Amino acid sequence: MDPDDQPTPKPPDDVTPPPVDDAPLLPQWEERDAWTALDDLDVSPTLVPASEWPAGAQGLDGPGLFAFWVDEAGAADLSKGLELTLEAGRVYLGQAGATRWPSGRVNKDTLGDRIARTHLTGKIRSSTIRLTLAGILFAQLELVVQASALLQASAEQDLSDWMSAHLSVAVHPHDDRDSLAGLERAVAQRLDPPLNIEDHLEATSVRQSVIALRRRISREG
Repeated sequence: MDPDDQPTPKPPDDVTPPPVDDAPLLPQWEERDAWTALDDLDVSPTLVPASEWPAGAQGLDGPGLFAFWVDEAGAADLSKGLELTLEAGRVYLGQAGATRWPSGRVNKDTLGDRIARTHLTGKIRSSTIRLTLAGILFAQLELVVQASALLQASAEQDLSDWMSAHLSVAVHPHDDRDSLAGLERAVAQRLDPPLNIEDHLEATSVRQSVIALRRRISREG
């Protein structure tokens, strides 16, 4: 191999947040943005119970990152559905309002709308985390599917009720929509949320189970 083609060594995690590997088209985030995001979503998050959302959460009228945390009872339910151990704590990371690359299409979503309307009270067809939870909790909540990736209204409500009972939310506002997708990728690589199933994250047994369970519910009906 030509010496110029040697891969650049990655810096240790305690020096700088991980780079956005394999995503050259994503505008670069600032290093300070990564550190403040990690603080807001992991180190010292302000957690708002889903049952009380938004309950004083700040910066919800703009774009940013958010994380869902699950309590002990909820983690037990998820562990049963996965047939694997899932610890209580931060389980999912998402974004609201990131510019869509490589097209550059503007995304006007806000944290407030994305969390409340899409995830906490939406439908599994429009929410990655709802589809994931529906797949895991399918038998326990006795969810009924009426078409591919479409729950009956009562089943969607049952899922919303479970989320309200067991989840909390932390947010990190980030005004730069263009760099938000890259920031989300970098933070996900650092935090490694178990229910995120993106290709750039390690293919763990939990993620493999999630993917299989999501496929099952997508094929029902």
